[in-house]
Amino acid sequence: MKLIVAVDERWGIGKDGDLLLSIPDDMRFFREKTRDAVLVMGYNTLISFPGSKPLPGRLNIVLNDAHGCRVSGAVICRSLDQLFRFLSSFGSGEVFVIGGGSIYRQLLPYCDTAYITKMRFDGGADTFIPNLDTDENWSVVEEGEIKEYEGIAYSFVTYHNAAPERIVFAGAPTGAASVFKKREDGIKPLADGFTAEDVDAYLDSGSTDFAVYLSKQGLI
Repeated sequence: MKLIVAVDERWGIGKDGDLLLSIPDDMRFFREKTRDAVLVMGYNTLISFPGSKPLPGRLNIVLNDAHGCRVSGAVICRSLDQLFRFLSSFGSGEVFVIGGGSIYRQLLPYCDTAYITKMRFDGGADTFIPNLDTDENWSVVEEGEIKEYEGIAYSFVTYHNAAPERIVFAGAPTGAASVFKKREDGIKPLADGFTAEDVDAYLDSGSTDFAVYLSKQGLI
């Protein structure tokens, strides 16, 4: 499992529920890295998207423990235990943690890779993630050139976790997110959402291929 986020000099990631700075190059980087991926996020991150809608062309999983929570086009998991059981259908390399602060902190120990856009400024953040430069398990494996946007220097840095906590990813990459691409017939996959109770039913079914399961249930 991987993590992707932009941070300022104090490892701040947001303020007042919004990004500290929107850098077009960083937005492109995010889109490229997460294309056809499985995304894990909190509810506040979901509602920060345009129209409060799931990101297209990706499988959006929202962690939310509110009973009966339903989001059109997204999968709801009520707990980390349910999330980890659900993720076992996928390959570890296709799962990305994308925020917000609480979700990053909870899932950081389970990630083996972190894609960090490091911005050289203090954005006055009120939301932070742990500083990977001070964590002995994490080390820099790649750092891009320093660039600049509106006077703010930034670079793309890849970190590796030498001792991630274990999640069982039983499946090879399935490409399940590809079923969430825009369809020519206009039908929206999971138009009525996929609740935590629906996830329980999927897990109880014994299926290990989410896309096949959805197809059999007529949900895509």
